[in-house]
Amino acid sequence: MPEEGVAQLRPPLAADFCSESLLDKVALALFRVLVQKEIGYKSEEPGYAGLIDEAQNYMVIQGASVEDQQDMAVRVLTTIAGPAVPPVYKLFMAPWPWAPFLTAFFTPPFFKFLVGPNKLDARKDDTPGGVFVERCRFLEETNCKGLCTNMCKIPTERFFEETLGLTMAMEPDFDTYECRLSFGLESPAMEEDDTVPRGCLSGCSCKELGAVVATTCSKQ
Repeated sequence: MPEEGVAQLRPPLAADFCSESLLDKVALALFRVLVQKEIGYKSEEPGYAGLIDEAQNYMVIQGASVEDQQDMAVRVLTTIAGPAVPPVYKLFMAPWPWAPFLTAFFTPPFFKFLVGPNKLDARKDDTPGGVFVERCRFLEETNCKGLCTNMCKIPTERFFEETLGLTMAMEPDFDTYECRLSFGLESPAMEEDDTVPRGCLSGCSCKELGAVVATTCSKQ
């Protein structure tokens, strides 16, 4: 498990590893508009770099609390889902045994714009209903545990459970930057999760920008 000041060793990515399709670009543009409305800041950077700048601005410059970061991301995801999807999903998907597999089956193409290449896979208990992220783009470009947990992991888990009625465990690997989503399973509480390191990752971009670790990281 990585510790502050210790470099995480990962092979360099190919130049086209995170190539974006037209769907990815449209989804990213929509996602950024919703984030900008929530945080009251629009980056001048284009594309994915702009999203990273906006997330860092909210966390570091505006000093948003851990709770504010998580709530903001949940609201964005809920807005994207729209008013019709949650009740339909809760009725026809969430209660049934096929929900984890079907949700995982349809997730990869709609998730790629945020995290990069990902694919249908097994859950952490080796049963159907998982998605595997080969190397999370968001974590790769921020190198920030706080942004990963507070603007991705925890809000996404909350969105699925609170809005769609299906539990979901998201498990980022802070050594390799892989990530596994397990639909229908639950994550341990952050303070009990041994896979989440304490303090900052080496070279954390937000710490370099002046983030106060004690108020931005969800586990110290």
